[in-house]
Amino acid sequence: MASITQLSTATDLSGLSGTKVSSSSSSADTSSTDSAAKKADELKNQFLSILLTQMQHQNPLDPMDTKEFTGQLAQFSSLEQQISTNVKLDDLLSSLQQTAVSSAFGYIGQYVDLDTPTSTMQDGSATWTYALPEDAESVTIKIKDGSGNILYSGTMQNNSGSTEMGAGTYSFGITNADLTKAVNDGEVLTMSVSATNSQNTPITADIHTTVKVDSIQSDAAGTYLQAGGILFEISDVQKIVNKTQTSTDGSGTDTTTEQTTA
Repeated sequence: MASITQLSTATDLSGLSGTKVSSSSSSADTSSTDSAAKKADELKNQFLSILLTQMQHQNPLDPMDTKEFTGQLAQFSSLEQQISTNVKLDDLLSSLQQTAVSSAFGYIGQYVDLDTPTSTMQDGSATWTYALPEDAESVTIKIKDGSGNILYSGTMQNNSGSTEMGAGTYSFGITNADLTKAVNDGEVLTMSVSATNSQNTPITADIHTTVKVDSIQSDAAGTYLQAGGILFEISDVQKIVNKTQTSTDGSGTDTTTEQTTA
C-alpha cells in the first residue's frame, strides 16, 4: 500500500512559484553569438554603402556640407560601437550559459525538492510532499499518468485509522504495487490532493515532489536538469534533500526518510 508520513506541523512549503516542468525534449543548439556578429557586419556594410553612394552622387558645385558629413561619420562611429557592445554582450551571455552548464553537473545524483505536483517514476517509486494549512476531515489523493488516466486513488488515514488529518506537512510515496497498472521508470506522474475540513469546505494543499537528478540538457533556451521524464531549471530547485531508503515491507510501502541539507 502507499505510504504517508507526517514530516512536521508546518502548514506551507516555502519556495518559488511558477515552476517550469515539461516532458523530456531537446532541441538543436544554435550559435546566437555568430549570428549577431554576422548581422553586425551586414549593418556596418549597409551604412558605409549608403554613405559612399551619397558622396559619389553629390553635386560638385554644391558639395555636401562639412558639418553634415562629420555628423554622419559620428553616427557611423556610434553605430559601430553599439554593434560591438552587443556582440560582446552576446559573448558574455554565452559564457554565462556555459557556466550554468558546469554548475548543473553538481546536481547529478542529488535528490531535489521541486514546487510542482508533477513527478516521475524512478527506480520503481515516486515521492511527493504536501502541506495542509488546517485540519482536514478527509484527504483524497489521486495519481495520474501523462495521459490523464487515474492510476491511484485513495483516502488517507492517520495512525489510528481515522480519515481526519491534522494541519501539517506530509510525505506520500508510491510504487508500482500501488498503481492499477505498472509504469516504466521515467514516465511522468501527477498528484492531486482533494481535502475538506469539518465544515466540508475545500482545503488547498501545497504540493511538492522529490526527484533524483540523473542528467542535464542544454539548448539555445537554457540549461535544464533532468529527472526521469521531466525537465526543470536550476532556479526551480527549492532545496537539496538527503533521501535514504530505510526499508520496504514488500507490499509497496515506501518508508524513506528525508533530511534537508544546508
